[in-house]
Amino acid sequence: MRYLRLCIGFSLLFGALYIIVVEQMAGASSDAFINAPLSTVRAPVAGDVSLPDRAPGAIITKGAALFEIENARVDRVRLNDLQLERDLLAAERERYVAERDARQEALRWIQTTAGKYAAARTGELVFQTGEIASDRDVSRGPDETTAREANGSLVEDKLAPDADDPARFLELSNVIPDGGAENFGDLQAARDVIYHDGSASAAWNMALRQREAKIALALVKADITRAEKQLAAYETRIERELSSVVGLRGDTLYSPVNGVLWQELAANGVNVQRGDPIMDIADCASVLVTLSVSETIYNSLSTGDAAMFRPLGGDRVMRGTVARLAGSGAASVYEGMAVAPSEEHLQRYDVALVVPELRADPAKGCSIGRTGRVFFDDRPLDILWKFWE
Repeated sequence: MRYLRLCIGFSLLFGALYIIVVEQMAGASSDAFINAPLSTVRAPVAGDVSLPDRAPGAIITKGAALFEIENARVDRVRLNDLQLERDLLAAERERYVAERDARQEALRWIQTTAGKYAAARTGELVFQTGEIASDRDVSRGPDETTAREANGSLVEDKLAPDADDPARFLELSNVIPDGGAENFGDLQAARDVIYHDGSASAAWNMALRQREAKIALALVKADITRAEKQLAAYETRIERELSSVVGLRGDTLYSPVNGVLWQELAANGVNVQRGDPIMDIADCASVLVTLSVSETIYNSLSTGDAAMFRPLGGDRVMRGTVARLAGSGAASVYEGMAVAPSEEHLQRYDVALVVPELRADPAKGCSIGRTGRVFFDDRPLDILWKFWE
């Protein structure tokens, strides 16, 4: 019995020594802590910052208002210039419209006057030829079907007599009395808006003025169309500039991530310039476990290897994977991170771990800075941790 107890004692002693040695020799980190990247929110425009009353470490949800910024001295010179140019162009368009109306009235007067003169001259020739003046000759002058439009204006391209119409020639010759044949040719041409004698020079001037008035009216209408298109372009530019001025005048910034207010970089009411940092927010949806290991353990690791993180002061073991192997002196990778490494950490080999359990609910915040240990190998006591869980 005494030897049996001695054997049991030695077995327990060797078992305890084995567990201690294996536990110490298992791949593990010397220190590990929860870390997170910082999202720096900057001023979109120059102005005065208005920060809400919020303490560092406050939980911030995505889309929550972070701060307001207002610039009462926003530059409106460009907007004012565009509005002035638009108003000047609108005034010029009104002048074009008035000129168009005046030219249309002048064209109507020219058309009416030319028609009246043609009717009078034709009646005069009818009297000279001795032809019995009909209502058509005296009141209308030239034949409406050949020399006038429906609106009373002269047909400018009807400048030659209808020589191919023998019936009309016969009609005219039958009514010409003796002594009036010398004016017959003039009368026939006058009915076709053609005057052989020099007494009709005023009618020719009216026809020329009518052509010039139509051309001038068309040019004015083209100017009005151009001015309207330019006004539409100015309205578009003014709308864009107005949107820019409104944006430069002020804005409310919202959180792009779920996280924790890490640090305010500007005081409430301070005037800042565009691009100045206002606050840092730790992104809880991107937390990492950063740690340092010895060279031997570091060289045995690869990206994607499994690992276990156990926070100190707790009994939970969280599973993760190796995400980054930064090596020794990895100070640059911690720029923009919430927690900077210690000098002792930088003397060893840096490793970063992704632990999905820490990212499960970022809206409730994250335990940035909490320390623990990371294990890469199975240990004899893992079965006890599994049983405990």
